[in-house]
Amino acid sequence: MEVTVIRDDGVVGIDGIFRRVDLTALPGGIRAIQWNGSNGHIEYDEAPNTALDNVTAFQPFIDLWIAAAWQSPAPSTPAIQPTAGQRKAAALARINAAYKAAVEARTGGYPEDEVRSWPKQEAEARAWLQDSITPTPWIDGAAAGRGISKVELIDRIIANAAQFAPVHGQLTGKRQKLCDQIAALGDQPTQQQLDAIQW
Repeated sequence: MEVTVIRDDGVVGIDGIFRRVDLTALPGGIRAIQWNGSNGHIEYDEAPNTALDNVTAFQPFIDLWIAAAWQSPAPSTPAIQPTAGQRKAAALARINAAYKAAVEARTGGYPEDEVRSWPKQEAEARAWLQDSITPTPWIDGAAAGRGISKVELIDRIIANAAQFAPVHGQLTGKRQKLCDQIAALGDQPTQQQLDAIQW
C-alpha cells in the first residue's frame, strides 16, 4: 500500500487515489509523508527529511481516508483527482518498491548490514588479488572472526560477487527501463497508461 499525506492540500492518497481529510492532528512541522509500501520518509518545514520504516503512527489518517469514501460530497464539492505529477510519482514509487522487493528476494538470507558491506568486500578482495600487500581490514577481520583463511574468504567473496552482479544488473536495468517508459509518457499520462507499465 502506497501512502501520501500532503498537509497544505489537506489530502491523503492511497495507491494513487486522493481524498480530502482532516489533517489538523498531524504533528506540527510535518509538511508531507511519503510511503511506498516498504519504506518512505517524512518531510518537514524547517528540518531535513527523516526516514520512515513503517506507517503505524499515521494509521489514523489512513482510517480517515477510508472513512471519506463513505461520505457523499456536496454537489458543489468536486471530487479530488490526483494531478498528473502525483500519478507519475505513484507509478514510479510502485516500480521502485517492486525493484526493492526483487532485490531483497535474492538477498533475503543476509542481514541488511552485511549486504551493504558487499561492495567493500569485493573492492578489498579485487585490490588484494591485484597486489597482495594491499591492506584489507574488512576481510582480515571477517576471516579471523569466521576462522577461515584470508585466501578462502576472498575466493568466496569473488564467487558470490560473480553470481550476484549479473542478477542485480538485470533487475536494475529493468527498473531503469520501466522508469524511462513512465518518463516517455510526458507530462499528462493517463492512469491507464501508467497502470500498463508493470514490473
